[in-house]
Amino acid sequence: MLIAFEGIDGSGKTTISTRVHEELRRRGVKSYWTTEPTDGPIGGMIRDVLQGRMEVDHRTLALLFAADRVQHVIQLESLLEEGYTVISDRYLLSSLAYQGCDLPMDWVREINRWALMPDLVVYLDLDPVVALRRIKGKQLFHSLHKLKLIRTNYLNLIREEEWSSRTVMVDASKSEEEVFQTVLNIILKKLRVIL
Repeated sequence: MLIAFEGIDGSGKTTISTRVHEELRRRGVKSYWTTEPTDGPIGGMIRDVLQGRMEVDHRTLALLFAADRVQHVIQLESLLEEGYTVISDRYLLSSLAYQGCDLPMDWVREINRWALMPDLVVYLDLDPVVALRRIKGKQLFHSLHKLKLIRTNYLNLIREEEWSSRTVMVDASKSEEEVFQTVLNIILKKLRVIL
């Protein structure tokens, strides 16, 4: 099962996804945690752009994310074949929501057309004002205007038929423990159906 955690920066994706991964492993589930951008060479270039160490056009950044995902998908397919439950901190919806702010959404979809669809998307919803208070450090997308656009894209995307059936929305403004327990219960329920 491929589970993608999505949401704007500051929504708690990394914190909650790693806690869920650790709890699943504690319960004997064969779980693997991964993230996008990946730790590979293309992912490194993306981090340089996000942190302002390198400047590229929006199209180039979108293509870098798509290329990084190709490499990631090869790894994901192998892990899924080995029976892992894979938890990804960001995945395909991130490209659509983020790159879709500056580029035609159809083009962003097209360059990502070979990505595996996740079995479950956990969307951590948070007001951008709150998110900015949580964010440490400054990156490319860390402005109120940009985060509002990205959140709007996410909300519009998860209403679409291909995403609505596989996405659960969780209120990320609650305490870390409440969000964690809510998400864990959702995932355990899904896994019981599969396992």
